[in-house]
Amino acid sequence: MKSKIFLLRIFLLMAVLNIAFAATAQSGNLSIVNENGTYKVTFTPTSSGAFTLGASSLVALKAPLGTMALPTTVTDVSGGPWTLTSPKQSDANFDYWGYTTSGNTALTLTSGTSITLFTFPAPLPCNGTVSIVDPANLPAGGSGIVNGFDFGTTINSPVSGNIASVTGAGAVCANPLTAQTPPLQTKTAGAPATGNAATELAPTGGVGAYTYLQDISSSCIAPSGATALQTPVTVNSSTGAYSYNTPSNPGTYYYCIKVCDAGTPQSCVTKTYTISVPSVCNAGSVAPSVH
Repeated sequence: MKSKIFLLRIFLLMAVLNIAFAATAQSGNLSIVNENGTYKVTFTPTSSGAFTLGASSLVALKAPLGTMALPTTVTDVSGGPWTLTSPKQSDANFDYWGYTTSGNTALTLTSGTSITLFTFPAPLPCNGTVSIVDPANLPAGGSGIVNGFDFGTTINSPVSGNIASVTGAGAVCANPLTAQTPPLQTKTAGAPATGNAATELAPTGGVGAYTYLQDISSSCIAPSGATALQTPVTVNSSTGAYSYNTPSNPGTYYYCIKVCDAGTPQSCVTKTYTISVPSVCNAGSVAPSVH
């Protein structure tokens, strides 16, 4: 009888452990985004409940060979502290970095709601895309071990190891969008005027193709003593070509053109154009003589 009770207790204990195992099981998706120059590594769970982020969880990042350098320290948000345990290693195509959390962290997760694991500033200069090493496609023939260091991305708990999948194409790293300030322009009163912002502003950096438009917001800074141009400036958004009618009255005027990149979110730079409209003598008038 005692042996039966003992076996029953063992059975109940195993049942409890199985429930605990199921309660801590968690899967989800890892992704990385570049938000205004800050990389955010996020985890989006596919189920809700309590979850202990295990100390052996590792997020491995990669970038095209020789394009940038990722930091040795990052800003902890969830889990952590996150530490660069696998410093930069390289194969024929990519550089790799591995960040591991060193403590077990109790989290309450909601299915479909992302949590940020850690962040770091976008490295400058840079040219390429930072992405998370997919646990379904590890380097070194699937082992994830490059030159003795582990780059096998995994999100797990101390009770149940669960490898997360990776979504998204990665985060594009780009140098800041900059543009030149156009020089003072002299225009004939009342005459049509044309130009090209792509040539005059010569933007560099940012992500993807540039677009152009007139900026009438508070970002348009008025030069001292200048009057805002009252006629609209028509701007071709893709080529940067623009046109407007020059005021008929002499004076100093200004308007602004904004150039934006194709990033998500966009980066934009606004530049002020200053135009001088000199006085013109009327036809047939005679300049006064000096004696």
